[in-house]
Amino acid sequence: MTVHSLWAYVICFITSVSSGMGAGGGGLLTLYLSMFSGVSQTAAQGINLLDFTFALTPPAVVNFVRFKPDIRLISFLTFCGTVGCVLGTLLSSHTPDLLLRKCCGVFLAAVGALTLVKEAKEVKS
Repeated sequence: MTVHSLWAYVICFITSVSSGMGAGGGGLLTLYLSMFSGVSQTAAQGINLLDFTFALTPPAVVNFVRFKPDIRLISFLTFCGTVGCVLGTLLSSHTPDLLLRKCCGVFLAAVGALTLVKEAKEVKS
């Protein structure tokens, strides 16, 4: 095992912990893989989806037990998410890597900016 691959495991673990805590660490894993590991954007997003699935399964179980969510709503959202993931995967396989990188960066920047604005409004209240 090289130092480079060891760092990938460490980063994956840290981002999984932050995802499990609801901090959106999956985006951080995509950034690390695409910027510092030389992984293509499509592969980084695929790895991120796998990591996200396994990292969020335990918190999902805990939340189901604690909060008793509406199963019909969860089923509908799961269906929509699955269809969206399949369509997104098919679309990304026909999209240039550079465009995917730019779209991912714009999305993460927009989400970060919206979160900062929301937090600033809550602090003022």
